[in-house]
Amino acid sequence: METCFYREKRTFTKYDRTHIIGYLNEKEATKQEEKEDGEKYYVNGYEYEGTERDGGTVMECEDATDYGEVANAIIRTKYSVSAELALQRHKADGEADTDEWAEYTTWCEYAKTTAKAWFNME
Repeated sequence: METCFYREKRTFTKYDRTHIIGYLNEKEATKQEEKEDGEKYYVNGYEYEGTERDGGTVMECEDATDYGEVANAIIRTKYSVSAELALQRHKADGEADTDEWAEYTTWCEYAKTTAKAWFNME
């Protein structure tokens, strides 16, 4: 994973016909910088952690204009379709690991909240 600092918040952009690049795992951060004369100062901004060198994560997404598609793309960064279905089957059968289920539902909520923020739906 790569971590990158930005002064402004990042969201997502269309990467190619079937992918977006999004900036996940946002954390407020402060970074020390230096002027040409050697004077040091602090800058407030945001850190993102992702698979790409710029801290972004490339995600499969057919329609970058659709909130549900974008939220699903975020979910897929951690759970494949088959892994998600297995978790749901185990939950329905009463066999779900409660910690694993809690982690899954927390990630899904994170995906929805992040996608809503990216679409200014909050």
